[in-house]
Amino acid sequence: MQTSSTSQIRKASGYRGLVTSLLMTPILIILLAPSLIIIPMSFTEVPFLSWPPKGFSAKWYARLFDSPEWLASLWHSLEVALLSTIIAVLLGVPAGVSLALKQWPGKQFVLAFIITPLVVPTIVVGIGMYKIYAWLGLFDRSGLVAAHVMIGVPLVVVTTMSAARQVNPVLLRAARSLGAGPVSTFFRVTLPIISSGVLSGAVFAFVSSWDEVVIAKFLSSPTYETAPVRMWAQITERVDPTVAAVSSILFTAALLLMISLMLFERVRR
Repeated sequence: MQTSSTSQIRKASGYRGLVTSLLMTPILIILLAPSLIIIPMSFTEVPFLSWPPKGFSAKWYARLFDSPEWLASLWHSLEVALLSTIIAVLLGVPAGVSLALKQWPGKQFVLAFIITPLVVPTIVVGIGMYKIYAWLGLFDRSGLVAAHVMIGVPLVVVTTMSAARQVNPVLLRAARSLGAGPVSTFFRVTLPIISSGVLSGAVFAFVSSWDEVVIAKFLSSPTYETAPVRMWAQITERVDPTVAAVSSILFTAALLLMISLMLFERVRR
């Protein structure tokens, strides 16, 4: 009798999984199709973007890697993304843990203030940053890093808060009763539990900085351009498959990061 019930539960679960997959497939196609189409377009032989692509050639990737300007912009994007992600994690993780595990006056106000950059239109944030950073003299790398930190911190805080809510307060009290200080308790107890949330926030912060263009357009200069800013300038002047090649690299890097995050989650479980 128990075996029959277990079999029915498994069948029902299998049907639900099949229905969910059927419902999610068109959604995934709609979301990913515009990004996936750009990859074959980057291998076209003709000197303009076309669909379907005509012929097959990797010359646009060769042109990309032979161009000092494109390589510099890719390096600038990577540099800004790495620096802003590191700072966002250092600021966002303690804030997320404090907001999730402690009760203190004004907590909701602070949380609303932190996530404001996620809800305010990007163009408004960009204009405000341009005015303030111009007054402070922050442009190029320093200005971009500071701006992208402001975008990344809310992402890290939200994912860290979600993971920190799974921390059992009894474990923290037990660690302190055994003589562990706040720092030791954090690194030995809290951080291992919230590591998935911290990593998720870091990946989201990196990807957000990696392909951000609106704010970067306000704060970059001709001598320090990120790849998305250079792509925008290239599109306004002329459109050739080199832009598609850069887009494919940016998309592939972001996709690999997300897949790595999913694999980490699966292995951790």
